[in-house]
Amino acid sequence: MFEQFDFRVTQGRYVKAAMDAIATFRPDGKTPAEVQAVIDAALTARTTFQTANSALNLARGELEESRLAAHAACVQVFPIMKSRYRADAGSLSAISRLPIEDKTVAQTIGRMEATSILWGQLPNPPGSATAFKAWDTMDKVAFDALLTTLKTKQTAFATVDQDYEIAQGNLHEALTTLEDFVTAALIQGRAQFVEGTAEREVIDAIPQEPAQQPPAQGAITVATSPAAGQAHLEYSAARATSYEVLQKAPGATEFSVVAADVIVTSFDATGLAPGSYDYQILGRNSRGDGPVSETSTVVVL
Repeated sequence: MFEQFDFRVTQGRYVKAAMDAIATFRPDGKTPAEVQAVIDAALTARTTFQTANSALNLARGELEESRLAAHAACVQVFPIMKSRYRADAGSLSAISRLPIEDKTVAQTIGRMEATSILWGQLPNPPGSATAFKAWDTMDKVAFDALLTTLKTKQTAFATVDQDYEIAQGNLHEALTTLEDFVTAALIQGRAQFVEGTAEREVIDAIPQEPAQQPPAQGAITVATSPAAGQAHLEYSAARATSYEVLQKAPGATEFSVVAADVIVTSFDATGLAPGSYDYQILGRNSRGDGPVSETSTVVVL
C-alpha cells in the first residue's frame, strides 16, 4: 500500500545525505534540517493516516455488527408479529406492509423505524391483556435499543470516515511536496555538478525508480573492533536502499535493533563493554525486507 510513499521517503533521505556530504548542494535553497522537516512531515502524515485507517476499519466493523443484529431482530420479529395478529385483519394488513428487505445500514434503519412505529400503534394481540412482545427479552424497548445503537454507530462511523478523508488528503499533500522537492533536487544537482566529479557520483547514487523486487540477503564484509569499546561494520545487500543493524550483546539471548532505516553501508558503535558482540544486517527497499545476513562476531576489548 505504501510502496510509492516508502520510495519517495528513501529518495528524500538520500537527497539529505547528499546535502550533508556536499556543503554547496542546497536544492531550492533549503538546508539539510529543512529537508529533514519535509521528510518528518511526510512520516507524520503517514502515521496519522494509518491511525485513521485503523479507526475507520474498526468503526466499519462495529457498524456492520450492529446492522446485522438489527437485521436479525427484524427478521425474527416480523413473522412472530404476523402470527400473533393473524386474527386481527386490520393489524395484520398493516404488518404485511412493513418493509422486509434491507441490505444497507440506511435500509435496516428504515425497516426498524417502520417496525417500531407500527409496534407502538398496535393494540394488544388478540386474546392478550398486555402489549405485543416477540419473546421474553424482545419487547419494543429492547427492539428500539437495537435501533438506537445502530444509529449511534452510523453517526460514529461518519465522524471517523471524515477524519480518514482528511488524513488521506494530508498524506497525499505531504507526498506531493516530497516528490516535488526530490524531483527538483535531482534536476538541480545534475545541473550543478558535471559528470565525473565526486559530487555528481553522490547525486547519481540517489535511487531513480522503485525496486522491482526485495533486496538480496545482506552480507557483512567487515566486522572489527578498531579500538577499546568500539565496533565497526561494513555491509551491503543487492537492491537495498536502506539497512537495519541488529546486535546481540554479551549475555543477551536475542538480537535488538541498534540502527534502523540507515542509508549508509557502515555502522560504528562506541562505549561498548568488553565482550563478544554478534551482529546481523538486513537490507530494505520499497518492496520490503531482504533476508537477514549471516551473523558476524566482534570481540570488543
